[in-house]
Amino acid sequence: MATTVDHLSADHRVMVIKDFVDARGLSVPEGASGLIRFIDLDLKAMEFFIDWEREGKTERLTFSLNAKEGPRNGGMKEYFELGEYAPPPRPPKQPKPETPLSHPERAIKRPEAALSVHEGRQPQQEICLDELTVACGCGPVFHRSVYPAGTLGVHACMKCGAVTVTKQVGDDGRFTGDAWTAYWTVPTPQVVVDWLGRFPRVAIHYPGAPWRWPMSASLVRYPTLLYPSDVRVADIDELKALEDTLWGAQQPMTRADRLRSACGDVPAPPAGLPDDFNGFVWIQQTLDLRPNASFPTLKALAHLRSPACELAAALLLRRPDAYDLMMQWLRSRDEDEFGAGIAMLRDSRTLFSGPDDPRLGPELLALLDTLPLGKLKDVPNRVESWFRFEALLVATADLGVATSQMLDGLNALMKKLAKKDPHVVDAIRIVINELNGVDNRPEEYR
Repeated sequence: MATTVDHLSADHRVMVIKDFVDARGLSVPEGASGLIRFIDLDLKAMEFFIDWEREGKTERLTFSLNAKEGPRNGGMKEYFELGEYAPPPRPPKQPKPETPLSHPERAIKRPEAALSVHEGRQPQQEICLDELTVACGCGPVFHRSVYPAGTLGVHACMKCGAVTVTKQVGDDGRFTGDAWTAYWTVPTPQVVVDWLGRFPRVAIHYPGAPWRWPMSASLVRYPTLLYPSDVRVADIDELKALEDTLWGAQQPMTRADRLRSACGDVPAPPAGLPDDFNGFVWIQQTLDLRPNASFPTLKALAHLRSPACELAAALLLRRPDAYDLMMQWLRSRDEDEFGAGIAMLRDSRTLFSGPDDPRLGPELLALLDTLPLGKLKDVPNRVESWFRFEALLVATADLGVATSQMLDGLNALMKKLAKKDPHVVDAIRIVINELNGVDNRPEEYR
């Protein structure tokens, strides 16, 4: 696990300003210099290590976490002077497609039977579409997911407009070595399929999300392009031009405004709608709500796992008491209230004058500092408040609160949690790097 100790972090040059002998008897003289490549903690041995490149070779320095003198946690500034940031050399980047959310056509497995017989309607029997997601013959380059809000897959064709409900089956190949995916149509009343088709289509750019750590799915936000449901294209060139136009228009908008604009006027759901599509109902209902809707309703819809989360949070942020309500929920022990508070906080820029607003940093640090640090039951090296720590850290990074007060506070928090939860410590380090402009993503995503 990569981490930091005091002012030292990986990929920085350092100079020794006072000679020392490490815990393994390695003597390092004053004036020695090197490039730190890795810092690691071993909580069982109560030691930490620094791997640095010095005089053409890699050397490991070992220090005791229990040390009271010499190089130690809290005393490294006495022995090391921090120099410039020096990341490892990167291979040349491959050129990115002009439209990052386009999906060029590739050879995929298709059913042998012609799909044109369905005439753009939902098949009322189970049919294997192989790797296709829409029961039409236009080609996968035109197929997009309908906004993901149900437990079954709903996809649409940007060329002919067909909408198909499917279930996905497959094997990731982990144990068999044979990875495959196929889609089977799910018999669904056409009136239901027509209603689902009123929701926007989406293209999700999975490599484009800020890489922080293996976060809870409820905290990850991928760049998403939304296509209004009534838009059609005649060919690939027209599709690309449409995506370029939509991408440029949607970038200045909030995520909630993008969804609201792309949805337009969605009517009430048809009678007898299966529970598999309840998430679409939540979105439709939220589109009709106003900021003065009841607290219980908006709080439930703003839950982090709700498809209507961002729409509901945007309504809550328009209330005159939005700031006080948000802070109240962020302090609440109730998980639903805390989740709604996080949803508000991530998009709360309208409540503050900017990332350096004098209220923002201190409020966030106060919330982080008062979280309980009891051990998580049956999970070693995890505190009970790990999710709350991570949610607040994600919001801090989203809001770009890079003030010196925030950075100092996060460094202090790392020391506080060093022996309690190394996973949260690593998350803090990643957020500090992000606030300092360091790209945390693995090389293959850059």
